[in-house]
Amino acid sequence: MTTRLTSNPAASAVRTPVRTATNTAQPAALSRAELTLPMPANGRNDITAGGCFPRDDFRPGGCFPGGPTKPGGDWTPLDLGALVELGKLDQSKGQVSAEQFTDAIKNGTADLDGQAASGEFRAFAEWAQKNADRLTPEAKQVMDIYAKYAAQSKARGESGIPQADHAKMLQEMSKVGDQGAKKALAGLDKLPSPISGKDLAKAIERGVKDKDGQTSAELGAFQEWAKKNASKLSPEAKEVIGLFEKHANKATATGDKDLSRTELNNMLRDFKKVGDVSARNALAKLDKENGPVSGEDMLEAIKQGVNDNDGNSTTTELKEFQQWAKKNADRLTPEAKKVLETYEKFAKGAGKDGLTQAKYDEMLKEMGQHKTFRDDSMRKALEGLDVKNGSIAGKDLAEAIKAGAGDHDGQAAGVEFADLQKWARDNYSRLGPDARKVLDIYEKYATKAMASGSTGIDNSEFQKMLKEMSRVGQPAPRPAVLAV
Repeated sequence: MTTRLTSNPAASAVRTPVRTATNTAQPAALSRAELTLPMPANGRNDITAGGCFPRDDFRPGGCFPGGPTKPGGDWTPLDLGALVELGKLDQSKGQVSAEQFTDAIKNGTADLDGQAASGEFRAFAEWAQKNADRLTPEAKQVMDIYAKYAAQSKARGESGIPQADHAKMLQEMSKVGDQGAKKALAGLDKLPSPISGKDLAKAIERGVKDKDGQTSAELGAFQEWAKKNASKLSPEAKEVIGLFEKHANKATATGDKDLSRTELNNMLRDFKKVGDVSARNALAKLDKENGPVSGEDMLEAIKQGVNDNDGNSTTTELKEFQQWAKKNADRLTPEAKKVLETYEKFAKGAGKDGLTQAKYDEMLKEMGQHKTFRDDSMRKALEGLDVKNGSIAGKDLAEAIKAGAGDHDGQAAGVEFADLQKWARDNYSRLGPDARKVLDIYEKYATKAMASGSTGIDNSEFQKMLKEMSRVGQPAPRPAVLAV
């Protein structure tokens, strides 16, 4: 895997010969191009795209033949270190970027074995030819740079690339691709997790506005960075990178090398519409439920929507909740409105980075005081009714009452009954005829218990109530006819 030559000639002579001296014992077929061909002014020695340079034993369509073509030829075996790095590329998926290929060359030629211009180069050149369809245009530029430096060493009769030249080669490779995108991504690397959609959108805008005909390279750079930093991306940032891919692919599909002004403006407009994904998901859950939104419902939605630590709790997240509440004002219970007002109060008092953990905890504590339902078991039972579509059947309501008021906490005629009454008042239009009869039966037994000064319903009375509810909707028994 050696790529570099030591600056000490004596030391390099000990490691491996790096210069081939011509003599009369050498085969007459030895390539003059490798030993005596003078380098042209541009230093490329007639290198062809993809990393090829002329040899006497060339075959059409390839850089190197599969093995030595004649006795005494200077064929060298493929370098093991280079093959290891190329094996990693084989296991990767998709296009190989300039950065990936540069890293592979850097690692595959770093062992100072004097093979950077021979066995190591041959391995990379042959792999590049076989996998040309996987190399991005920028990765092919990297291969050409490698070929240029390898050809210079071969022209001097060296099998390795001197360390100074090797450093220059890697520096030249690092400049391949879009510099605007690299600079923008370097800025993202300095930001703490998670990377917000807004931050990524700004970075993309900075990276693509230079009109350098590098939209494909810019997209590739951001895609590769996003893949490496997936754990750092917020849901919004992932949506933004998806929008970038859509607009960039649309532009390049028509042959453009840059985003047009119209396409760029459309993309930036789409970025602004991303909003907050976590908040949208939480509100979508409320959309799927039927009936009024309780204080507890709103509290849970806000907790789900703002606990992603993306710094948007005072901006896009709040805006999502405000817009949703405006569209669904008729569904909000008084307690839900109080919860939202509490959120607005804390959000307005927060800084640009959003709510601190201490303020977030304080906000949740205050929101918790605005409960629509006081009993947890009854609330859970009523949530099961909220997700049902259409009218509520008598059997469904009876099951909810059994689950919500049958926990022996002495509140079947207290807060559990009050919670059901509140829910029934808000959802009365959804109750079918049988469900309304079941509600009347519960009210009869609960008021009877309250009249005796109890907040609970005696178990025997409770079972009697459930039995009566179970008969609702059943056909009345036919009167028996006695034969005379």
